[in-house]
Amino acid sequence: MRRKKGLFLLVLAPVVIGLLFLLNLFCGAVNFSPAEVWMALTGGEADPTVSFIVWESRMPSAVTALLCGAALAVSGLLLQTVFTNPLADPSILGINSGASLGVALVMLYLGGSFMAGSFHLSGFLLILAAAFVGSSVIIALLLLFSSWVKSSLMLLIVGLMISYLTGSLISLLNYVSTAEGVHSYIVWGLGNFSGVSRAHLLPFSLVLLLGLGGATALV
Repeated sequence: MRRKKGLFLLVLAPVVIGLLFLLNLFCGAVNFSPAEVWMALTGGEADPTVSFIVWESRMPSAVTALLCGAALAVSGLLLQTVFTNPLADPSILGINSGASLGVALVMLYLGGSFMAGSFHLSGFLLILAAAFVGSSVIIALLLLFSSWVKSSLMLLIVGLMISYLTGSLISLLNYVSTAEGVHSYIVWGLGNFSGVSRAHLLPFSLVLLLGLGGATALV
């Protein structure tokens, strides 16, 4: 019975994902008829505005959401494997909070710009680097604690403590920051795929697919 249920879910999941992907292409803030969107997707004589919105906005955001979902699923599986605990995930272990703290530091404390000598970084790349560094620091701490704490339950408690600590630091940064900085950070925290363009999509997809391929090779 469990095997049949697993096979059913394995078949159902791609179908649901495909339908949601198409729904994202056909529905949006600007209303177009299904025929107009279909003409834009198939290369027919569609209105230039429809083609631009479908290919430059809806398609990149849909592909990004699809790849991010796959990355989150694989990251959760990797964490459960590394820490040998089925409850391990980025939010419980504080990894998400570490990424948020990194972004909070550059947006609320540094004002969204980092400069060291002639090196200058700002905007999207700075936020990406800050989130990566923040989450990597938390993972390193968890791996360090895992060599001392042998109980998986205690390791989860350590992760929750780290999450609460980073959350407190973020609250402190919000308190001392400007209203504009707090607003920008809150908007970032809500999450949004609408800013993804086709120029961003190619490097993002390549890096993520390489990561997924490396994770598959570990199996």
